[in-house]
Amino acid sequence: MTNINRKQAFNFLKKSIENFNFEQKAENCANEAQTKKFLIDPFFMLLNFGHEDLIPEFEADFGDRVSNKVDYAIKLNRKEFIIIECKKLTSKLTDKEAGQLSGYFQNAKNSKIAILTNGKEYRFYSDVALTNTMDSKPFFVFDIEEYSNDDIEGLLDFDARIIDVNNIILKAQESVFIEDFENTFFKEMASPSTQFLKLVHKNMIFKSKFNEERMKELMNSSLFKSLTEKMISHETRTNSKSAGIITTDDEIQAYHTIRTLLIQNKKIPNDRISYRDQKGTFNVMVDDNQRKIICQLKFTDSSKKISIGMNDYPLESIDDILKFKSELNDRTVSLLE
Repeated sequence: MTNINRKQAFNFLKKSIENFNFEQKAENCANEAQTKKFLIDPFFMLLNFGHEDLIPEFEADFGDRVSNKVDYAIKLNRKEFIIIECKKLTSKLTDKEAGQLSGYFQNAKNSKIAILTNGKEYRFYSDVALTNTMDSKPFFVFDIEEYSNDDIEGLLDFDARIIDVNNIILKAQESVFIEDFENTFFKEMASPSTQFLKLVHKNMIFKSKFNEERMKELMNSSLFKSLTEKMISHETRTNSKSAGIITTDDEIQAYHTIRTLLIQNKKIPNDRISYRDQKGTFNVMVDDNQRKIICQLKFTDSSKKISIGMNDYPLESIDDILKFKSELNDRTVSLLE
């Protein structure tokens, strides 16, 4: 892996994608071969892979059965490959095509990443849930016509000069775990099981006969809002006492400045903007979600700085935040989707 400046690489990749001329290239894509030539091959060139890196008609079957050939493989080193299944531009990427790719993936023992694409959308898969079995859902999706800075940041992990398969898999595992945890927890909250309710009842101080229906009635949005407020209050107190985190007046003032700027936009609901103070950074977020950070404030006694995506800006005063209204709005709207 070449030592490169990631911020510079990000800016270069973003500019390259902006100049990709997708619509013009798409006019020449009536079939799969043309889609490969005009869209897919150039896309991987943006990620600094050369024509020699794309191995066509790669044999994904190393056994004695009839050979299965995937459209491309990218050889990363002596052992690791990325396999790529291509469809024509007008094809809708479905579970059927993903199922076909899954068969290739299972046979290509040296591949931990598989990509399904129609030249517009790129779906990245791995085997996070079960080893050697491709996950049913992609861990990352990039659409060359609809993307955010976070999407470009994710795509940058696949730059030929940077790519680290182990690191990508770790990120995929974290992403899948968080999504699965949130979905599972939400289902339990929305429709609590008897087992969960009995556990809560067992730990209650107020002892009464277990009443499942009554407890389900109490499991509503008002309760969850109250619990969330208590959790935020608890974390603030705990962080301040045990971790040395103290939310300063400047940070609160900056947060309210940012929030006021954002809620002027009718597309941004005021109840979805929140903050979390951590060691070294003060994060302003959507939905109190660490994966949806709008910006980070880094205030010390000697300097102030705001980070929006990959961009860092020094602040002479908190009022300087007003200069970044447009960038803060754009990032927030992208995170709301």
